[in-house]
Amino acid sequence: MRTSLHQLQRDLQAHILGGPSPIDTAIVDAPPLATDRRLRIYRTAYQVRLIEALDDIYPILHQILGDEVFSSLGEGFVAATPSTHRSIRWYGRELPDFLARESPYADQPILAEIGRFEWALSEVFDADDAESIDRSALATVAPDAWASLRFRFHPSLRRQWLAWNAPAVWQAVSREEEPPQPTLASPSAWLLWRQNLQNSYRPLDADEDAALSVAMTGGTFGDVCEGLADYCPQEEIPLRAATLVATWADRGMLVAIEL
Repeated sequence: MRTSLHQLQRDLQAHILGGPSPIDTAIVDAPPLATDRRLRIYRTAYQVRLIEALDDIYPILHQILGDEVFSSLGEGFVAATPSTHRSIRWYGRELPDFLARESPYADQPILAEIGRFEWALSEVFDADDAESIDRSALATVAPDAWASLRFRFHPSLRRQWLAWNAPAVWQAVSREEEPPQPTLASPSAWLLWRQNLQNSYRPLDADEDAALSVAMTGGTFGDVCEGLADYCPQEEIPLRAATLVATWADRGMLVAIEL
């Protein structure tokens, strides 16, 4: 009985992914290539293409590990994590978690954080675009309306908690400079976003991180002020909150304000 095209595709997929498959019975065994060699071409091409996709997303991690170790990492990750995405662009999101749990990479925890940082930068770069507003838009808000003011942020904006000096190491390697030694510190928040088609990132003070957490989840300016009560004297809160909002506007992080 002739096998349907759909079943042949499923059998070939199962073989490429390393599972049991009768696909060899449907492959011509004739010179110049035997069946197993014909199938190996597809299986190897699948692995190589996914490792290339990882390299596209994690070029600095690749430089840190070197060609041989990165290739070994890619082979292990591909074997453990088959692609489930229609677009290869999104393959590799789980690589930092793989680094964090698998030996020998887990013995150097900064590698997982560099991976998370680099993945976030790729999301920032690929995020939808939107026209930002500047601080002049804030001047149009009546003083008695500020308390109910809400903010819409640029689609590229990301917040990330890091315990190691991963951004400093990543930046040094990207500039072909000698990277600093891995350093573990108190976990701190980092902000990543795109401005004028360029990725940007910077650490966040605790009060700004708290303010952003409120504002990015739909809180009003009044809510932001309440959230700053743990960080500022009462009389300084309005000015600090207004300064933060103006900074967000200056750096292209705001796309709209709403009453």
